[in-house]
Amino acid sequence: MARVQNNGSAIGYAVPGVFVGLAALAIVSTVALANRLEITALDPAFCGASLFHTTVEPPETQLTRDYAAIRVLLKDPNGSLDYIRQIYTGTFHVPPAIRAPSPLAKHGNRAQLFKADYQRNAWAGSLQIEAQRIDREHGTTFATDIDRGLQTDDRASVEAAFRGMFVMLLGDLLKSIEQKLDQTAAAGRTLQHARRYYNESLDAYLSINSAAFATRANFALDAMTRAIEGSTAGKSSSRDWFARERTNFMQAISEGIRLSQRAEL
Repeated sequence: MARVQNNGSAIGYAVPGVFVGLAALAIVSTVALANRLEITALDPAFCGASLFHTTVEPPETQLTRDYAAIRVLLKDPNGSLDYIRQIYTGTFHVPPAIRAPSPLAKHGNRAQLFKADYQRNAWAGSLQIEAQRIDREHGTTFATDIDRGLQTDDRASVEAAFRGMFVMLLGDLLKSIEQKLDQTAAAGRTLQHARRYYNESLDAYLSINSAAFATRANFALDAMTRAIEGSTAGKSSSRDWFARERTNFMQAISEGIRLSQRAEL
């Protein structure tokens, strides 16, 4: 930013200083938030129906990391809506939590060979772009609802719109898995991302407000995992099994959210 000339006044230096300070505060706050999320993600108090899971922690992506930060900021009455908007639009992406270096890091860039594409390459999208895509493809209004909620400080509406958006994201993702179920390795990895989407966006909400539907959804996810394993073993019934459990899962989360939101009115 160019310095404003004002008869030798320090105002020209103060203006960029304010913005630098705010940017630094945002970065520090968000990094701290990311580290908190790594710990709270394993807090038993929020596990709910997920206690039945036997799989390892699903992988995080930039999308789930950004949304996890937004979710926490929305729950905090003092959480800055400006921070939420910057993360939502992709102006700022939440960095990964700081972890102890892996032994593989001692061997230069060899660790990169073990990373998936989503870990090696920065995500060029944003939650806003995803909301707009879903609105175009499904005739929904999630992007408009989120923008309006952020403008009017209607946090409940923003949360509801994000839940609806993730229902559609999960539906699209599970459909793509079903269509390529014969590619079992890719299907298994993609299902882990679907589980992470569900864990970050809907699991806690349903566990608190519609526990029976949360349990049903988690069992359906586990059954889809077994169906993929059956496909690996060459079982011809695996595709039908996966399709039934996908339908069961989508019904569970859709009905659970609908009943929960009706109770909140």
